[in-house]
Amino acid sequence: MRFRDRVAIVTAGSSGIGLACAQRLASEGASVLNADIRPPSAQAESRFHNLAGQWRWIEGDLGDRTAPERIVEHAVSLWGGIDILVNNAAYVTDQSGATLDVDPEQWDRQFSITVTGTFLMTKRCLPEMIRRGRGAIVNISSIGGINPFNQGTAYCTAKAAVLQLTRSVAVDYGLHGIRCNAVCPGATDTPTFSMIKNVPYELADREARTALGRIGRPEEIASAVAFLASDDASYVTGATLVVDGGWIASHWNPRLGPRTLKL
Repeated sequence: MRFRDRVAIVTAGSSGIGLACAQRLASEGASVLNADIRPPSAQAESRFHNLAGQWRWIEGDLGDRTAPERIVEHAVSLWGGIDILVNNAAYVTDQSGATLDVDPEQWDRQFSITVTGTFLMTKRCLPEMIRRGRGAIVNISSIGGINPFNQGTAYCTAKAAVLQLTRSVAVDYGLHGIRCNAVCPGATDTPTFSMIKNVPYELADREARTALGRIGRPEEIASAVAFLASDDASYVTGATLVVDGGWIASHWNPRLGPRTLKL
């Protein structure tokens, strides 16, 4: 039980990667507070039954500047402190676009949730972690934050900012026993991905561009998060862990067409 007696907050933990992270931490003994704009479904909530740790939900829209204070205060009131923060919340929309197509309001909304929300949650949790003399923060970025994809200016730029925030926190608070790392998922089978998954040629294209030839599972991202949050990663901070099935390593450019095999 790597997380016995540890308290964790997972933002956007009601579905997809966030739900998988919350379940993984709770399965290894953590008390987990899920902060999300909507409660989990009954099916999702049932996944927490009989786990070693505890689990609670609180409504939280990270586009609201007051939400982090309320979320963290609730976790502290329940369990006395914070040991782990998983910043998973992000603004995802199918109305992205290239720079000329991005509406300023959409840009602001993207940064308000993905970047400022992550910053404010981190800022509010840091004093609690400093008080404990330890802490692990894991930020969910994206491979788009490393290699931008077509028509994704706002999202990719925001995810890149999350990576720099990760490194800054790691540098500033390492001597307090606090580690901060990032995970960059590739294409993952989440509800958000359904808009692509339901178009056969789009799904086949992404599978073809991935070295392992398939889409990732939320549980695979959660395994990486659990490692970085645990003492197994006690000498890892300021790092970016890419979990993309080999997408970036393969260097396949979306503009170049389908993957071709040369023998």
